[in-house]
This record gives sequence, structure tokens and C-alpha cells, in this order.
Amino acid sequence: MARRTIGYHVVKSGYGLWLPGDERGSWSDAWDDMIGYVQPHTLHEGDSARKRMARERMLHEPVTLDEIMIDAVRSAIGTCAEQSQWSIVAASIEPTHTHLLITYSGRDIHTTAKWIADQTAKAVHRKTQHQGPVWAKGKWCSYIFDESRWRNTIDYIQRHNVRRGLDARPYGFVVEPSDAVSFPL
Repeated sequence: MARRTIGYHVVKSGYGLWLPGDERGSWSDAWDDMIGYVQPHTLHEGDSARKRMARERMLHEPVTLDEIMIDAVRSAIGTCAEQSQWSIVAASIEPTHTHLLITYSGRDIHTTAKWIADQTAKAVHRKTQHQGPVWAKGKWCSYIFDESRWRNTIDYIQRHNVRRGLDARPYGFVVEPSDAVSFPL
């Protein structure tokens, strides 16, 4: 029996904040030390030389979202959610990255994530003096197929908000999990 997709956990990092070679490991377009880029969505171990080379190639300063930028991102995500067939069940907008838990809608999640990133970057450009890139290239996207992982992801994202001193669900565009998905599927 084929597994049914419930939703997606999408993470978008600020420009220049999690470079290939980062000591925490890094997601990239699949870097191999001998032959370069080879395989998408592979986690690579830390490598200070690769991190230094990536930083040297950066054309702009790293982006850490301030409160005005976070508000612009929040507003743009809310507008995207209002215009869409999917819902956001959990969200955290951190100074360095953003987490979204998006319900399955039948739409391509990669196109959806790119659209959200484009809209949030435009909102930051409209509301602040910042005109460079806002987000790093690419994203991390996890497909969720079961209730346990769904609920664990909600808890994980909500802990990000609580850790920053916010409510677990601080954004008006976040819907109740029970309104978005019913179990068993």
C-alpha cells in the first residue's frame, strides 16, 4: 500500500548563514570533494576549507532577520496562505531560518516553497533598506506520511517559538492541526 503524503516540513535558511562545510554539517546541491556537485539533497560533514571557500564566493553579507524583517516575512507568509489551497499548521520565523509545516494540497511543494521564498524576500525589500538576497539557495523539505511524525514536527516547530519567548502558535495564519488534517488517514 502506497503511503499518503500528509504534508511537508520546509526549512529556509537566511543567506550566508549555513554554508557548505559548516561544522554542523550542510545540505547542498551535493558536493563531492573530488568531483564537485553530484547528487541533490545530501548532508555533508563539516569542512573548514569548504566553508571558507563558500564564504569567499559570497557576493553579499550574511542575512540575519531583524524584527522588521521578521514581521515582513510573517505578513507575506500569511498572504501566501490566504491565497492557497494548503494550510500552515506550524511556523517559526527565526532570525536565521524559517520552519513551515504545510498540509498536502496536490501542488508541487518545491514550486510552493520557491513562491513563498520569493514573496517573503520581496516583502523584506519593500519594508526595509535591505535589497540583497534574503534566503540561501535551496531549502530543506521533509515529506510527512504518518501521524506520529506530523505531531512531532508540530512540537519541534512550536518549541522554536517558545524558546524565543513567543507563544507556541504566535502567527494568525497558523491553523489548528485538527482543522487541517484528520486521522486516521
